Amino acid sequence: MASLGAILLLGGLTGVSASCVLVVDDTECGPNAYEYRGACFCEDGFEGDPGFDEGCDPIMTVRITDDCDDSADIGWKLFSDDRDWTWPSGTAVYVTPGLGLDGYETITCKDGEQICFGAESESGLTWGVGTDFSQGCEDCCFICGPYEHDLGFLTCG
Repeated sequence: MASLGAILLLGGLTGVSASCVLVVDDTECGPNAYEYRGACFCEDGFEGDPGFDEGCDPIMTVRITDDCDDSADIGWKLFSDDRDWTWPSGTAVYVTPGLGLDGYETITCKDGEQICFGAESESGLTWGVGTDFSQGCEDCCFICGPYEHDLGFLTCG
């Protein structure tokens, strides 16, 4: 009986050692990313390079509403206050979809960077920092993150 127990124990150990595989995973992911089965992926609400060096940047939605009944379109833009970057790039602007309608734009920004808003209507009214980042403003900047930021209603007065 003792030899049969030894055989069963030996068989059990042999089976365990043959079927167990030790995996050491040293995958390191960047900010706002996670590791799954040896690969890095961006967390929900982020995109970019999930690798260790770069990490993933927030996807942010910005909402704006034209509430200025002056029969003019409003062009608007976002500016990074931390780096030389704008949304949209160059001299292009987003345009509100019409009086009383919400306009949405989605941007990818750097986590925690300060973003400032500026707008100008065809009739010459300006909001925030203007479309050339030349105006001073109160409360027209916000922090980048993976959320929806509502710029509110742009009124004529």
